[in-house]
Amino acid sequence: MNEHPELLNGAYALDALDDIERAAVERHLRTCPTCAVEVAEFAEAAARLGGASEAAPPPELRNRVLAAARATRQTPSRVAGLRPPRGRRLAAVAAAVAVLAGAVGTTWWVQETRVGDERARVVAAQQESARVRAVLAAPDATLRVSSDVPSGRFTAVYSASQEAAVLTFGGLGDVPSGKTYQLWRISGEVPRNLSVLPPDARGGSRVVEDLAPGDKLAVSVENEGGAQQPTFPYASVAMS
Repeated sequence: MNEHPELLNGAYALDALDDIERAAVERHLRTCPTCAVEVAEFAEAAARLGGASEAAPPPELRNRVLAAARATRQTPSRVAGLRPPRGRRLAAVAAAVAVLAGAVGTTWWVQETRVGDERARVVAAQQESARVRAVLAAPDATLRVSSDVPSGRFTAVYSASQEAAVLTFGGLGDVPSGKTYQLWRISGEVPRNLSVLPPDARGGSRVVEDLAPGDKLAVSVENEGGAQQPTFPYASVAMS
């Protein structure tokens, strides 16, 4: 048990206490208007900083706060056993502010990472779209349709000049539990994994690069997680 619950005001405002510490602080707040105001100020600061995640906090903020805490002059308590020295209270306040600043920095970094990931996905989608248009608009683009697909469709628009194909498939039949579809590119007799589809995937499209005449695109049914070699060909189309 902390003998000075007022030192926990910052942690209380951040909801960073265990049940025993929280109860002690709440008992103290019922009899200490000064600490009640301090906790309210901490909570307001936490809410304000939490909403400021769009702007990066100054990198030197944490260092300034910690330096101020270290430089605070420690004065002896005038009433022993009633309240801790002011220096300790200021250090506790500085520590709580440092925690808040760190939380803001973390929130900003996480959001920036998410924005960066989303930007990368947008760029990748734009590049894929440009490749689709290039293949479909190529003068030598030809449509290849699988004739051995049990259900649904498995087609490819292939351009030798682009050395690529736009593979489209959909309506594939259900697979047994523990199985999934896997896409392949087969050059000569050498199969290369393109992707293992999620167990519930029954359709999709993608651009397949570096194709040569005679290569094949295929889909097979495999155990979840995929296989090194196609074990049960489901459908295929040849680039010719």
